[in-house]
Amino acid sequence: MMFLGRGTIMLLKAIVSLLLLTASGSGQGVGKRLLLDSQYDVNRWPHADEERATNVSVQLFINSFGSLNAANMDYTVDVFLRQRWNDPRLVDAVNQKDKITVTSNELQGKVWKPDTFFNNVKDAELHTVTMPNILLRIENNGDVLYSIRTTLRLSCNMEFREFPLDFQTCGISISSYANTDEVIDYQWADINPIDLPDQLEIAQFDLLNFTCKDTTQVYATGNFSGLLVYFNLRRQNGYHVLQTYVPTILIVSISWVSFWLDPNAVPGRITLGVTTLLTLTTLASGIRASLPPVSYVKAIDVWIGTCMIMVFGALLEFTLVNWLANKKIMSHSQTMFKIPKLLAGSDYEETKGQEEEAPAAHSPKTYITYARALDRFCRVLFPGGFLIFNLAYWPYYLMQQYVPLPQSLV
Repeated sequence: MMFLGRGTIMLLKAIVSLLLLTASGSGQGVGKRLLLDSQYDVNRWPHADEERATNVSVQLFINSFGSLNAANMDYTVDVFLRQRWNDPRLVDAVNQKDKITVTSNELQGKVWKPDTFFNNVKDAELHTVTMPNILLRIENNGDVLYSIRTTLRLSCNMEFREFPLDFQTCGISISSYANTDEVIDYQWADINPIDLPDQLEIAQFDLLNFTCKDTTQVYATGNFSGLLVYFNLRRQNGYHVLQTYVPTILIVSISWVSFWLDPNAVPGRITLGVTTLLTLTTLASGIRASLPPVSYVKAIDVWIGTCMIMVFGALLEFTLVNWLANKKIMSHSQTMFKIPKLLAGSDYEETKGQEEEAPAAHSPKTYITYARALDRFCRVLFPGGFLIFNLAYWPYYLMQQYVPLPQSLV
């Protein structure tokens, strides 16, 4: 009987050891200790007995930074949200191990965790391939690491007065949804609060720097501890220079070709003027489609508006030139003014002769010389005016370096 009793005891010990080893590897050891501890309440924060808030240290690893959507005023970011705190109730909860990783969803729900949320989030997605991207690590001294990977679509209050030569400030706002600052006190991690990859690329933007700050958000339901991080971004100008500015400069320059055509070349000058105007209008419509309908004037509006004035002005100039070329001079008193020799060109002698001869001795003449003089004048006026506009436009908008931080992201 003693032999059978001793063998039974050894068998039971082997079974218990095997169960403990399996439970320790899967994180069930923590669950059993918590279930056995009747004083552990998942609904109470770790330092409730001490009547002080639990300090939660937060670190964000920016896995990828999506492009900014100007039309919807939002952007997408893929982050690892890492939160650390100390729970004195979990001291020595790990079975003879320094730390343990809890992977079971059921057991994770039995450990207290802060109810962190993003104030300015529009849409969010937790990654579950191939397993839920959630890490819960508990150490023997009660320190807890809770890390999740999520993709966020966040709102960003953008300012487009200098678009596309603009700077944008977009941020992430973190806070507790239900627990006031008497329960949870959020703090940025002391080392690398925002961790960025070495080769972080953002479509159409350069990340200049970021700013982290702590905040307290005041609502009707109470005061909540929160964290803010602002990303200062500068738009890359290469795309818009090649797709917007260079084409419009060429379109405006093509419209000046009409000044070298004969005033009576009606089909050619009308076709040239209307074609350039319609092309510029189509290009401007495509630019407006990618932006929200804001009420203020943007830098691109100033540019496109000036280009349209140039093209439309060339079309109106042809209307005046054609009218002058076909208007007949009935008498010498109808002569408008004396054309300067510089503008008259090869027509100077003809104009001088018309002024000296009696109008009755010849058939009625037209103001063709005035029309040609106006064309010569516009050959200098339009390019010169456009050059002066460029000398004022580019320094003004390129010198806009100050980026004001938004007052709130909520």
